[in-house]
Amino acid sequence: MSKRKNDRLQALVARFEDPGADRENLYLSQEEFDNLLSHYYDSFDYDRTLEVADLAIERYAYSPEFYRWKALIHKIYLQEDEAFDALEKLAIYAPNDEESLVLRLEILVHFEHREDARTVLDRLQNSVTGNRKHSLLAFFDGLLLMQEFRFPESFAALCEAVRLDPTQEPALEELLNAPELLSFRRKLRPLFEKILAANPFNDLIWYYTGLWYDDDGNDHGALDAFANARSLRSNPTYELEYADKLFDLERFEEALRAYAAYFELPAAEDSYETSMRVGRSHQLLGDVAAAKKAFFRAVEMDAERYDVFQHLAECFAAENKWGVAAYNYGRAVERNGHTPDCWLGLALCHAATTEYEEAEAAFQKAISMEAEYSDAIVAYGIFLVEQGEEQRALLLIADALERYEDASLLYGAAAVHLMAQRRRTALELLNTALNEYYEEHILLLEFMPDLAEDQEIAALLDLYRPR
Repeated sequence: MSKRKNDRLQALVARFEDPGADRENLYLSQEEFDNLLSHYYDSFDYDRTLEVADLAIERYAYSPEFYRWKALIHKIYLQEDEAFDALEKLAIYAPNDEESLVLRLEILVHFEHREDARTVLDRLQNSVTGNRKHSLLAFFDGLLLMQEFRFPESFAALCEAVRLDPTQEPALEELLNAPELLSFRRKLRPLFEKILAANPFNDLIWYYTGLWYDDDGNDHGALDAFANARSLRSNPTYELEYADKLFDLERFEEALRAYAAYFELPAAEDSYETSMRVGRSHQLLGDVAAAKKAFFRAVEMDAERYDVFQHLAECFAAENKWGVAAYNYGRAVERNGHTPDCWLGLALCHAATTEYEEAEAAFQKAISMEAEYSDAIVAYGIFLVEQGEEQRALLLIADALERYEDASLLYGAAAVHLMAQRRRTALELLNTALNEYYEEHILLLEFMPDLAEDQEIAALLDLYRPR
């Protein structure tokens, strides 16, 4: 929109919204009403759209376009009787108008008046011309067939809609996301490939190909498709999907550049999820300051989610700011959905600040939430040994080993026994761990870095090293 045209629109909006304006005597042309209706509808202000439509009908009772607006908004608000009342008035002033008939079809389908919808659909199929119009009718045919539980025919109709008009996004949405068509999704790839072979510059099909790959678990295929879409057209949705996929693939530096490109677009919107991904990217790259900045932005958008406080706590713990870290872990465990990791983090922070009773309670809470949480069991065992409670630590480990086994528990058990001066048992456990989980042997050094200098341990590690 040109600046001059935008200035005129803003002046019109200000004139209409002026609280001192006399609505009874407010004169607006039909074009001005149309501009206001489009403005409020595009702004998702449906209450104001309906208000303008009602006022326009008072001024221009014989103009069908205002009844179309009124019927559309009532449909959005699921006000069936009001929508059909507007349609009846519309039929009086524009009985054969194609646009009005299409709207009637849309509303009939929406409220599942299938027989009447079929009648209108048949009438339009015999009168409209052009692929785009027939594509729209094929879309409504697909919806009707879906309502009739004729799913193979519904899928075929929606595919025909996309074939006729490869920019028909509502049909693409149904094909990809309708749960009734889930069993047919495999057939979408050949359809997309055929369309792209005919026109490789269709950014929308590349985008939906990316979504198809994403749902199929093919992250690299999705990334390539999103990259093609964004190379063809600047679109915030394409940029964000591309950035998110880079994040999923743990290509964090590239993801941050892609998020930066996204935020440069005028229509870009910040969200909790995007701020969290930006923060996690910085955090996993070791830029704690930038990570905290992004996480604090996420808190401003939604302070009721546990994970932002968990990651903030991790950042402060990385800076050895144990008290602030504990405060944020505390906020995390107060929120719904928190995980045992939050309690473990809180326990480690309390241990670092010598708040031993609070630490023990947090360790126990973590284990009570997940009985086979090896990291918490081992950390609790190490904590008990450090408090001189070797017997309790050994009993804790023995109880866990009776119930289950994994690499973290076995290597951790060896570390706890070494710390408790039970070297013989520790070496037996280490032999078992190396025999069953050699690839994870780095866990032992994570539990006890000093063991890197232990010659007997080094010899044992070398013994199991693949030749």
